[in-house]
Amino acid sequence: MSGRTVIVTGASSGIGEATARAFGRAGDRVVLTARRVDRLQRLAAELPDSLVVQADLTKPEEIGRIVSETLGRYETIDVLVNNAGLGQYDWLERLTDEEIRTEVEVNLIAPILLTRAVLPAMLARRRGVIINVASVAGRIGLPTMAIYSTTKFGLHGVSEALYRELRPRGVHVCTIYPGGVAGTESGRKHRVRLSGTPGWLRLTTEQVAAEIVALADHPRPRRIVPWVFAPVVALNALVPSVVDAVTMRAVRRALAAPLPPRA
Repeated sequence: MSGRTVIVTGASSGIGEATARAFGRAGDRVVLTARRVDRLQRLAAELPDSLVVQADLTKPEEIGRIVSETLGRYETIDVLVNNAGLGQYDWLERLTDEEIRTEVEVNLIAPILLTRAVLPAMLARRRGVIINVASVAGRIGLPTMAIYSTTKFGLHGVSEALYRELRPRGVHVCTIYPGGVAGTESGRKHRVRLSGTPGWLRLTTEQVAAEIVALADHPRPRRIVPWVFAPVVALNALVPSVVDAVTMRAVRRALAAPLPPRA
C-alpha cells in the first residue's frame, strides 16, 4: 500500500527514524515529529513528501498541534505510529521525581493523548491504523526498568482495550513488542546494567521498522519480535517463578559490581 498519511513520533533517531524511511520508501506521506528539529529536517530532505512538526510530547498543546498541522497539510490521517520513548535504567531509589514523571508522560500519557487526538479523523472515515511500539518489557517486569516496564505494561493495556473498542468501528490498533534493539540507545540511560539481550537476538532498527510497515499493511493486534521471545512471555504468565529466578540472578551479579555514578 502507498499514498497514506503516516504520523511517526520519535522520528529523529532509532526505530522512529528507520520507520519514517520505510514508510517513505513505500510511497507514503510521512509526518515527522520529535524535539530535535535539526535531525528531523535532515531526514525530511530524504523523503519527497514529508512534514516536520517539532513537538515536546510532555506538553498536551503540542500534541494537538501535531494533529492540526497534519490535517491542515494532508486532510487525512491514515496511520499513527506511537514510537517515541525513553528509559532510565537504574535502581528505583536513585531515580528523581522528574525522571519518573517524564518517562511516564513520554512513554504512556503522550501515546494516549495523541491517539485520542487522531481518533475523530479516523472514526469519521471508519478507517485507520494505530501502531503502538511497546516492548517485551511491557509483558515481563524487568529489574532496573521498573518505570519503563510500568509504562510499557500500561501501553499494552491501553492497546488491548482500544483494539476491542475501536475494531468494530473501523480502526485497527496494533501493538509491537520488540526485544533488544541495536541503535536505540539515544533515549536510554543505563546507569545499572544487567546482562542484556544476546547480540544474536538483537534486532536492527530497520528490522523493527519493516515489521511496523507490515502491521500497517496487514493489521493484527499483537506482534512480538523476534518470535523467540513469545515463549518467554508465555512462561512469565504461566510459571513466573522461573523468570523470577533468572532475573534475580542477574540482579545479584549487578549488586556485586561497584555502583555507577548517577551522571
